[in-house]
Amino acid sequence: MLVAVLFAFAAGMVSCGSDTSSRISKGSRSKVDTLSYAMGMNVGQGIAGDLPEMKFDAELLAKSAEKAMLKKGMKSEDATAVLQDFFSNKRPARLQELNEQARKAQQDSTAAPFNPDEVDIFENDAERQEVSEAYGADMGSRLRGSRLPLQTYWFVKGFVDAYTGADPVVTPEMAAMSMQTYFMVKRPAENKKASEEWLASIEKQSGVQKTESGLLYRIDREGDATIKPKATDKVEVNYEGKFMDGEVFDSSYERGSSTEFPLNGVIKGWTEGLQLIGKGGQITLWIPSDLAYGTYGSSMIGPNEALEFKVELLDVKVGAPAPAPTPATTTGDAAAEKTGEQSK
Repeated sequence: MLVAVLFAFAAGMVSCGSDTSSRISKGSRSKVDTLSYAMGMNVGQGIAGDLPEMKFDAELLAKSAEKAMLKKGMKSEDATAVLQDFFSNKRPARLQELNEQARKAQQDSTAAPFNPDEVDIFENDAERQEVSEAYGADMGSRLRGSRLPLQTYWFVKGFVDAYTGADPVVTPEMAAMSMQTYFMVKRPAENKKASEEWLASIEKQSGVQKTESGLLYRIDREGDATIKPKATDKVEVNYEGKFMDGEVFDSSYERGSSTEFPLNGVIKGWTEGLQLIGKGGQITLWIPSDLAYGTYGSSMIGPNEALEFKVELLDVKVGAPAPAPTPATTTGDAAAEKTGEQSK
């Protein structure tokens, strides 16, 4: 399982500052939540394996993560400042020094053996606690933004047990099976059903139209009908993306700047939808998962998840005409298109 990769960041950590709706709860100590415990184990093992030189205060890190998952504790911007300073400045210099010590130990037959497991990169306990709290706060913020149904008590328990090497509450095999079942079976099925029901309700709304591909749209402002983009053009847009529950997951409005991209380099729902309006127009798109991120989703979007986008078409920049496909290039073009879909 690769879940740990999402959270066990070794460098360049920047908190997402998530303040979103969540499926996270404290949970009950009397009833094990296997998925939450397994997630905690996975993340704990990932951090222990990826950052062996960083002897975190496991309890403090886990409690800080729990607070952040429940929208409490250390402020996101404070955690980010601590982590950026440590991972960008302090840690690289100390790792270089440790590498030099290891090199000298190899060259000196009289030196004591250099054991990487005994390395502790923190200068003192005060620094250990500061970085542990910040790391936990950042991790908890990311977990909250993941929209997973986690119980914090069991996540913390799983994390601490795995990180410290304590006897686990559930076997590693049970933990792996729980995660595999959830991510590969249960979550995709739940999202598929919810997406179909949601799109069916949207289709009944006034002004909503449907294309042959299944894309739902409503033209909020037509724009200049003489300047409509083609798939090969580059467009400049402002947009806001929402999940089915109305939670905003991406917004150029919040960032305060528009964005540009080739129209054939984004998800299919965007490529098709933006060709329906002219420059200066605005459209709302309800995009089925097969026109968005498909059965696997992305780091932020779940599998089989339908999405809503409000998009303003600010400008159209004519691109080069697409070359006619030939038997020698058809396969390559299809692969390139598939890659482009994942970039948005």
